[in-house]
Amino acid sequence: MTRIIHRSLTAAAGALALLAALTACAAPSADQAGDGGIARLETNAPTPTEAADPLVAKYGEPVRLRLDMSDEEEADAWKPRDRCLADHSPATPDAPTGGDGDAVSGGVVEDLAGFAEAEALCQRVAPLPPWELDAQNPDALRFAQRVVDCLHERGVREVEITEPDAFGRINLAFGGEANDATSISLGMQYVDACMVSASDGSAG
Repeated sequence: MTRIIHRSLTAAAGALALLAALTACAAPSADQAGDGGIARLETNAPTPTEAADPLVAKYGEPVRLRLDMSDEEEADAWKPRDRCLADHSPATPDAPTGGDGDAVSGGVVEDLAGFAEAEALCQRVAPLPPWELDAQNPDALRFAQRVVDCLHERGVREVEITEPDAFGRINLAFGGEANDATSISLGMQYVDACMVSASDGSAG
């Protein structure tokens, strides 16, 4: 124990306060002093933050499409992906021709690969499907079936639910294998109304 003698009361009080402060910062015990007994201030490591996606930072967060969007609103939602594709797709100059006038096809395969890479890259800023038709939505197939039932009631004979596309959207295909013209025409005519009625529950 440290003892202080021949001090004034003020000094003794100050020393006791200092001793109390030092006591609060206890030294590590003998079985924990693996670093030579040097006391260290332990702090919690900062929580790592997710690195910002450079594409999202440049082109903006993807927009969630809605069934009631106007054509202009939907076109605006696709603009970030369009800009991304323009920035990352290979240039497409006029195809050079050989001495006999035939177009030279060298590099076409490379261009196609470049376009595919740009498509895959820019997928991250493409708009998200309407939630009603998003393959991630467990109710999406039931919703699509309600739309199909509605279309059947309006005379669309050939309509089927397709597999999700590259953007995760469940779509409808009209016409069947025979490309039934009436089903295609009526399907395009009534699909929007059936989407609305299916979303508000009025579709049978």
